[in-house]
Amino acid sequence: MNDFLLADASLSLHHLTVLDATPLELIQIAGTLRCDHVCLFTHVPEEGRQMFPSVGRADIPVVREALDRAGVSLCNIEFFPIDGKPDYSAFEEALAVGQALGATKATVHVHGLDDDEAVRWLRDFCDRAAPFGIVPGLEPNAFSAVRSVAHAAALIRRVERDNLAMVCDALHLGRSDGSVADVADASTLIGYFQICDGPLEIADGDRWHEAIFERGIPGTGAFPLREALPLLQPGTVIDVEVPQKAARKAGVTGLERARRAVDATRSILASLDQKDASL
Repeated sequence: MNDFLLADASLSLHHLTVLDATPLELIQIAGTLRCDHVCLFTHVPEEGRQMFPSVGRADIPVVREALDRAGVSLCNIEFFPIDGKPDYSAFEEALAVGQALGATKATVHVHGLDDDEAVRWLRDFCDRAAPFGIVPGLEPNAFSAVRSVAHAAALIRRVERDNLAMVCDALHLGRSDGSVADVADASTLIGYFQICDGPLEIADGDRWHEAIFERGIPGTGAFPLREALPLLQPGTVIDVEVPQKAARKAGVTGLERARRAVDATRSILASLDQKDASL
């Protein structure tokens, strides 16, 4: 187990947790809950633009002011599909917006490529992101060509770029039959860990809805959070990504939904420190 206090880990509030909030509202919520960072969308492919509120160049002044006022910073920006058909103009515009707002990470997904192609295109994206001071994070997930933590780790090691890390999402770890051993093996590559919870099994047809709209509050499901979190390296950001559509439809405010997820995350992290101290 690491010798740093998990309870002191930096927390980032992912926009999916309160997708009905505007970026400015998300930032305010994060500040109210004493989160260190937020995740914002600066690049969304055409087919997803009605679903994910995004931030563009014209929004930079008001978003920067909101971040300063709330006392939070922008951690990661979403999301960049690596599919062999890059829209470099849109990518670089989104990276520039992220840089102007202080982002340090950018989530990337690989689609429709074999491993050799993925390595080539990931190297290219890393080289383009480097001047912006942004570290791409490869996220393995069930909806992409890189489904597992082990597969992502193998690709990252082949890419051989200092500015490439991994996004380990607790949901996709479980849904790809990943293990705690995979997290241990890849711990030095993981730049941020996206926390949520859920049952061990779910129908295949429900997986997209779960990922985008309805995840479990940390500690209420069967994901191996208490086993995986202590394996992370010091400084790993914990990204709270817990969409709660049912609670939203029941009238629970965005602030309260985010509070439930953030408080539960803090409770788990604190309990792990207490367990370590008793050993």
